[in-house]
Amino acid sequence: MLRTFDGGSQTGRPGSGERRFSCIFARDSTATELLHGCPVVSAGGTIIGRVKSILVDARSRQLRYVVMAPRSGGASVSIPWHALYFDSALARLVFYTYG
Repeated sequence: MLRTFDGGSQTGRPGSGERRFSCIFARDSTATELLHGCPVVSAGGTIIGRVKSILVDARSRQLRYVVMAPRSGGASVSIPWHALYFDSALARLVFYTYG
């Protein structure tokens, strides 16, 4: 199931009903299935959560955000894709701007 969300800057007419982001879950895409559950760690290596889903820009079809379920059990957090680095050696995402 593909869900869309409003957000970001609108380039279309106001009220046009155009959606900006599509939320893709593991069951919807092979690429998403690979990222689902992937650990997200700080630059120091501390696990801060796991990938819950991803948000794709509906217009450009590019990955924009990773929705992370925090380790502490709080609310889900969206992290911009450009703030993450995929560490292929350890199969994890590194959030290098997290202090």
